[in-house]
Parts: sequence; structure tokens; C-alpha cells
Amino acid sequence: MHTNDEAPLNPPMSDPTVTSDEAQRTPRPTLFGLFRAFFFVGLTGFGGVLPWTRRMVVERARWLSAEEFAEILPVAQLLPGPNVANIATLLGQRYHGAKGTLVALTGLYFCPAFVMVGIGYLYARWSAAPVTISLLAGLMPAATGLVIATSFKLVGSLPRTWRTAVFVVLPAVAVGILQLSLLGVLLTLGPLAVWLARRGAAQGH
Repeated sequence: MHTNDEAPLNPPMSDPTVTSDEAQRTPRPTLFGLFRAFFFVGLTGFGGVLPWTRRMVVERARWLSAEEFAEILPVAQLLPGPNVANIATLLGQRYHGAKGTLVALTGLYFCPAFVMVGIGYLYARWSAAPVTISLLAGLMPAATGLVIATSFKLVGSLPRTWRTAVFVVLPAVAVGILQLSLLGVLLTLGPLAVWLARRGAAQGH
């Protein structure tokens, strides 16, 4: 038997106003559902938990569509602090206000806080050991692969227009190849992308 925050919401098939995305959306998550989801994100994520967050929120819990997650991520990136913490803040606020934000953040950091204290102690004692160096060297490609895989999923959920292609390629070239300031690129391309998107929406394409 499914709980309220897991069971898919099945709208009446006779309602023509219900989209396929809404038909797959789960009901409003409970406070415990928020805590549990972000607890497992913090517990199982490594190398940056953004891929795990997207998997939990979009693919498993289905609280957001792929498009909604792609829209909320830039907001989280522009806010101070870790991206995943900002997503937890925004999602908790969306469903349960300040209480939801507190619960989501508590779930996210509850386990990592204890794990990092233990890892910090172990690293201080054995950071120069060959096994530690080999372990860290092996984890780096896995963490990089997770970030790349998530990037491809995010790109796949974006509108397929020339504007999308331009504003995916330009920041990558400016920061990755030309080594320009990330803040400068955001302040320059961000407003331009918003203006073009609003102009395209006004023109109906």
C-alpha cells in the first residue's frame, strides 16, 4: 500500500484539462515526506548531491516535472549557499512554508553532519596514506560522471530553440575555455537570456 506522498495521483481520464504531466504528479508531500526525501539525498549522495536531488524530486517522488526542475535550478544557483540546500529551501517553502523549509534542510544535513565529522577525523589521521590517496583519485571520475549525466538530463528538458542552444554553449565556452569570471558571465548573459525568453513568449514562439 502506498503512502500519501508516494502514490501517483490519478486524475479522472474524462477531464480534458488534465495534462499528461499532471496525471503523473504525486499529491502534495507531507512534512515527513520532505524530511525523508532529503534525508536519503544527504545519505546517499556523493561528489555533489545535485544528481541525487533531481532523481528523488523528479523521477521518484515526482513533486516537480523535469521542466520545473530545470527552471528552479538557475534560481538556486543564483542564491547564496549550496544549490541543493537552496532547492530544499524553495521546495519546502512551496509546500509548507517556513516549516517545510526547516524540515527539508534538517533532513538534508542530518546524516552528512555526523558523517563529515567522522570523515574529517579519519582524514586528519590518514590523509597521507596510499589507500586514502587512491580512494580519492577513484571517486573523482565517478563524481564528474554524475554531474555530466545530470547536465545532459537538464539540457534534454529545455525548450528546443536556437536561444536554448546559444545560452547553453556560450557560458560553457566563456567559463570553460576562455576562463572568464563566472559572476561576470552570469551578470551578462543572465539578463540577456531572460529578455530574449520574454520577447519570444510575447511573440508566441
